[in-house]
Amino acid sequence: MADWISEEADQIRETLRSIDSDPSPRRHLTGQSSVVIRFSDSEPLIEGLISTRRALVIRQLYRALGFDEHRPFRWRLEHKLVQALVLNHYLPGVVPVTQGLGRKLRTIEPADLRNSLHDEFPEGFYIKPSLGDSSGEQEMCDRTHLILNQIEEENRYEHAAGTVFDEAYVIQERIPIKHEFRVQTMEDQVVEDLTFWRYGRGNIPGIRDAPNTYLRGVLERLPPALVAQSLIGWDVAKIWGAGYIVIEMNSTGFHPVFRRGFQCSGYFQDEEWGASMVARLLHFIEIRDGVTIHVECDRPVTGGLTKFYAEVAHWQDIFRGQRAANVS
Repeated sequence: MADWISEEADQIRETLRSIDSDPSPRRHLTGQSSVVIRFSDSEPLIEGLISTRRALVIRQLYRALGFDEHRPFRWRLEHKLVQALVLNHYLPGVVPVTQGLGRKLRTIEPADLRNSLHDEFPEGFYIKPSLGDSSGEQEMCDRTHLILNQIEEENRYEHAAGTVFDEAYVIQERIPIKHEFRVQTMEDQVVEDLTFWRYGRGNIPGIRDAPNTYLRGVLERLPPALVAQSLIGWDVAKIWGAGYIVIEMNSTGFHPVFRRGFQCSGYFQDEEWGASMVARLLHFIEIRDGVTIHVECDRPVTGGLTKFYAEVAHWQDIFRGQRAANVS
């Protein structure tokens, strides 16, 4: 049975102290009754944007709510080994056992790697980059065998890692996954109707209740610093014959290393359904915080980004109408 490495856990002690000493409340209130997100105000935020321009609405929302887009990355939570070590510290067992590949190859020869990993991870393992996104949408999302083959053929591993923060690849315990979900959270709450199949399309009312309940329990037990001013897409897996487990967390904000710049979930950028997803998030915030959020396309709608802003506003009207009908 694979286990966590004490040497790696020791290397994040300073990170944990910083998290524990952070004074931020779990929820950041704007103190405003109304927020306006205008298309004409988005241009200055194009600089430093690495996601598609459809992510501008989310970046404007961050500014309007007073969120710090650099916040989660002061603790390097975009790094998959660091985030796994941090999550396991606060909630042991909430993520699969995760280790650094570079550290492993400091103790064994490349030719012995495969057998050593099979011995240590008898139920299987998964090797993936420590930094990256959208791996599940790639044609070949599991590149474990390719990475192992390259190391064996070249008889070397080129990514030296002095600390966990330098690890280029992680080894993660392979989990018998029945279903995988993307669950979206805003600070200390789950955005209920933004939970979907991780791979696949379509609304899943009812089915999403169990993973949502599971992640609420995760949020409740995390320290305030890790949920404050956050918009996180969680990859949550239903395990065959068991409960749920977190595969990884994907933080919105200005990523400092890989694809440096502002990034948010692809769900909010989808050409077909992104506007609806953004509107669902805005509707959630309106209900949660009692604030009205106006998205305005104050330019002629000629397609492209102007169309996206107009569609977000249109979906907002639909969700508000549905809520009014339910109340009446």
